[in-house]
Amino acid sequence: MIRVITQETYDEVVKENIEEFSMTAEEAIDDAIKQFEAQGIDLSNVIKDLVITTNSETIEACLNAVIERFKSSNKDDTEIVATLQNLETELNKDMARRILAAKLGAYSTLIDIIEESKDNDTILVPALKTITSLMTGYPDLLDDKGIALQIELLDCQRGILTVQAVLRWVRECCIRHELNRQNIFKANILDKLKQLLDRKETAGSELKDICAVFRALVLDDDIRHEYGRAHEHATAIARDSLAPLTSLLQRFQNDKSVVGDLMLTLASLIVRNEFCQTVHDAGGLKFILDVMVDYPDAEKLNRQALKLLKALAGNDDIKAQIVTSGGVPLIVSAINRLKNFETIAAAGMGCISALTLRNPSNAGVFYDCGAPLMIVDTIKTHPNNSNVIRKAAWAVRNMSVRNKTESREFLVHGIEDLLQTVMRNHDHVLAEDIKAALRDLGLNVPLKERWVGKGDSLKHDE
Repeated sequence: MIRVITQETYDEVVKENIEEFSMTAEEAIDDAIKQFEAQGIDLSNVIKDLVITTNSETIEACLNAVIERFKSSNKDDTEIVATLQNLETELNKDMARRILAAKLGAYSTLIDIIEESKDNDTILVPALKTITSLMTGYPDLLDDKGIALQIELLDCQRGILTVQAVLRWVRECCIRHELNRQNIFKANILDKLKQLLDRKETAGSELKDICAVFRALVLDDDIRHEYGRAHEHATAIARDSLAPLTSLLQRFQNDKSVVGDLMLTLASLIVRNEFCQTVHDAGGLKFILDVMVDYPDAEKLNRQALKLLKALAGNDDIKAQIVTSGGVPLIVSAINRLKNFETIAAAGMGCISALTLRNPSNAGVFYDCGAPLMIVDTIKTHPNNSNVIRKAAWAVRNMSVRNKTESREFLVHGIEDLLQTVMRNHDHVLAEDIKAALRDLGLNVPLKERWVGKGDSLKHDE
């Protein structure tokens, strides 16, 4: 169980160190931190230097200035924006400041400012940025009033900066908070996002934020909830938006950043067999392969292309078309060029594993393109990365299980000794995956009989 203390308790100890033990402020803070950490107390929710911070820099002072300027009878937009930016700067420093601000009522204050400034973008945009900073890593603050405001502000007639600010606020509210995702989705945010997506004047920067919200709505990262609705959200979004998103690949083909976000979003939405076909019918597969040809050295684009190809391989017909369309040499070549990047290595091994699963003919094409040597080199390049090694073991297994003759090529390149060495270094994490690969290569696998004895004398051998 995590032990925490209040800001007041921490501040009292620091003040005591200064007043009673004649310590400097820095010494008092350092001593207080060491005391509490020795007791196993988590100080992530505490502002370490609040006692010695000048009044003009404190969260409370910034918040009071925002309230005072906004409620003044002679409002000055410039002054209000400046105080909001000061508060945002403080909130961006750490989580402890955000927690303190929330206790002081920052959320309700900012909601009121946003509501009263709906027609004044000069104040609205910085207010949205500030509330986003407040809720970064702290989405529990969102309430029904906040959700209603988000939906209302996602109006197609608003400026790009305003829409982007709202979308970024929505995204932060969705991260690690299942109930927020469900409540925002129930508020029909999908309709608003579709309207933005269908606008001809939607800019690339705006599209990236729309994609970010789509991906946030299909997350399953809240450990407080055993079951989420990520699949249902992905299905609903895909039915309405998959084809338009795919068609936008062509429109923004010269913008690598936007293309990367679109491919990443498509991969997160392809959760059913028919959705793979939708992307293919909209020209998605051809575009992905063209991206790998046109941007051979772009690590991010190739990684996202590999992830999307893996997702499309969930459809057996599309899996075959990836291979017949010349995808295999492109995949092998991309991994060979960029295998020093762990992200490329992991995505590439996962892609090969998906394309060769229960498909010996696809595996045969990978053999013809030199995949065994590339896989061995990738494992050698990342011997300590369990994610890369696990996916490489899956690829070896899928390529070998129905291709016994061709699998000897792995042995020629010394994969047996390599896998045995890796297994010793990652015994508890990767043992089962590596043993499965060794087994399907026709090699001896060290098995251990964990349960021995008869009847009442059964015992477990650790």
